[in-house]
Amino acid sequence: LSTPFDDKFHIVAHDQGARVVWHSIAVGSVAERLLSFASLSIPHADVFSDSIYGDNTDPDEKQAAQYFRQLILPNSTTGGPADNNEIWNSVCLPTDYDTKENCQKGLWWYNGAIDAGACALPPMEWGTAWEDGGLADFVGIPYDTVEEYTTYPTDGVPQTAKVGNVTEFPVLYACGGKDKPDLCEETFNTQSAAYITDYSYLKVDYCGHKVLECTQDSDTKQFIDAIIVNIESAY
Repeated sequence: LSTPFDDKFHIVAHDQGARVVWHSIAVGSVAERLLSFASLSIPHADVFSDSIYGDNTDPDEKQAAQYFRQLILPNSTTGGPADNNEIWNSVCLPTDYDTKENCQKGLWWYNGAIDAGACALPPMEWGTAWEDGGLADFVGIPYDTVEEYTTYPTDGVPQTAKVGNVTEFPVLYACGGKDKPDLCEETFNTQSAAYITDYSYLKVDYCGHKVLECTQDSDTKQFIDAIIVNIESAY
């Protein structure tokens, strides 16, 4: 697909796909080949990691990301010591995985991202995420069980593969105001802008995590239009 564009290409990526792109920019040569990048739901990777680990965390995002702790438990859907079928029911089935084994492969992405230094891991911290109606409560493995069986430090893990400044291509960060796992905070916008030379931002207040499947078609169209503008700005 990149051949007609002198071996360069545009990337539009969401959630974990966007995190993979940010990591590729940090550790590889992909920055030299990108014409543009639309990062859906995920701010600059350094901004996100700093929001959940370190001296300048965002308390709300640090709580929202507590579910990382559940998904990275050993064999969390395939008979590990903490597997109580909750992740299968709350995460795997709603995302159309057909077997626990296939879902487990998807969840190992979190372990890989943390182990590679691409993404920080927040400290274990009791709070609203674990209480009734919180995101960790929804995922379903209790705090005490996670604390007992985690193989990661309870005080968190830093991001070590930093992206730093991005100057080579335009970047769009677009997010939904009702996103629960990846919060759409104004500070994430301003902090991302400080890293990126050619930067644009879109927040749609009444859309959630799946920004291309908003309840209102007009909201989804805002994201599509912003992606097109970002691509066109590369020329």
